[in-house]
Amino acid sequence: MNFSMERHLSMNRPWSRFHALAAACVLLLGATCVLATVDESHDFAMEAATPFVEQGFIVREDYWNGEVKSGQKLMITHQLFKGNEYAFWLGTSQEGVTLDMKIYDEKNQPVQISAKADKFFMSARVNPPKTGTYKIVFELKSKATPGVPWALAYGYR
Repeated sequence: MNFSMERHLSMNRPWSRFHALAAACVLLLGATCVLATVDESHDFAMEAATPFVEQGFIVREDYWNGEVKSGQKLMITHQLFKGNEYAFWLGTSQEGVTLDMKIYDEKNQPVQISAKADKFFMSARVNPPKTGTYKIVFELKSKATPGVPWALAYGYR
């Protein structure tokens, strides 16, 4: 009787560990799903960076991301150096979003060389006329949902 009881208990231990592991996986997957859209937005920003990398741009590891109310403008200030050319890549994982991004100097004058939009991302290039703090202003508009996930990355050459 002791042998069968020990066997029964030892069989239950792995089963209860399995349940604990399964519960932990479900919790982790749930947390991952919440962040997936922001991570996917960064993936699209990196997709926009691909042709720039082929042209010699170095992608910085740091980037900005979040979720914004549709139509709300966001501004990021960033130090740019004369002599470098910069590219900024804005991405979203949501379909049907209109993207807009402009770069301004300290006098609020636009300084970007070019901007190009695609389905899930856009890029803007700038060759700053002098070293200083510049404003990257962007907006994402969606008719489908009030909140839009986004990521903004950049590089230079």
